[in-house]
Amino acid sequence: MSNIKQIAQMAGVSRSTVSRVLNHHPHVHQETRRKVQQVIDKLDYIQNSNAVQLKKGRTNTIGVVSPSISHYFMQIVQGIADAGTSCQYQTLLYQTNEKADQELQALEMLRQKRLDGLIILRCGLGWEKVATYTKYGPIMTCEPLQHPKIQSIYMNHYEGFQLGLEHLIEKGYNRIACTIGRAESRNSLERKKAFEDILQTHNLPVHSEWILDETFTVDDGRSALQKLLSGKDMPDAVIHASDYVAAGMAAEARAQGISIPDELGLVGFESDQSDVAGLMDLTHVRNPLKQMGEEAFRRMYAVLTETPYTAADLSFSLTERQSTARGLKQVQV
Repeated sequence: MSNIKQIAQMAGVSRSTVSRVLNHHPHVHQETRRKVQQVIDKLDYIQNSNAVQLKKGRTNTIGVVSPSISHYFMQIVQGIADAGTSCQYQTLLYQTNEKADQELQALEMLRQKRLDGLIILRCGLGWEKVATYTKYGPIMTCEPLQHPKIQSIYMNHYEGFQLGLEHLIEKGYNRIACTIGRAESRNSLERKKAFEDILQTHNLPVHSEWILDETFTVDDGRSALQKLLSGKDMPDAVIHASDYVAAGMAAEARAQGISIPDELGLVGFESDQSDVAGLMDLTHVRNPLKQMGEEAFRRMYAVLTETPYTAADLSFSLTERQSTARGLKQVQV
């Protein structure tokens, strides 16, 4: 089996030069790099990654704990992975399916030094249990959390829903409903509070039956509109926690002969990577999930490398499209 000493002898260079080539060190003359690489290729040499990691004291791998591979969480993961790649870090994803034992496996990988750090997108195990593992490496979360040992990067969904609601009210809608996803999740509770607060501030009615939870998919959006239609009164606008749900409601509204936006205004809520809003011409609140993932890695990397970190500005923004363009005449093409 070939080794660095053999490569150095065949290439006529020192072992340290071979090591620099193998580790992509920038300060190697191009001709020397080419000559060493030719020998490496000839011998089909593969570096022992375990030995390298042991020597460096790090794995260049970040673990990410996610409850699912839904579009929402995968946007965050994509941001983490992209930022990690730019720093020669790989991302190892743990899909837990909301099971605490799966989260524990990821934490054990950190304890065994097979990960340099861990980013938890949603925690079911309990933060105090998780905190006991911070002595093995940095742990970060994208959940709202104030903990002395665990850093958090998080978007306040109250602000995002507020932005969408203020837009609807400005457009003249005054009978507003909402869909909010998981009933007891922190994000849903913030959206619900924003919904109630903003409507009350503008002296608009808050109908509890118009707050529809457990809505995630296009079919859920269709079902949500059917439920609203079966009630005593019908809202004139709905703000959604997902573009997919909004798209389903838009499709069902058109099937029912309900005019969008004149009879029903719709606002979606999703990441900047969603094509659904554009395809369905939906006004939506942009949630910068990918950017949040990038920031999570940047902060983790700063901790690992003991380098300064300056937080980027993360904020919601609203893109207005046809689904709330009330009162405008449509041009037939």
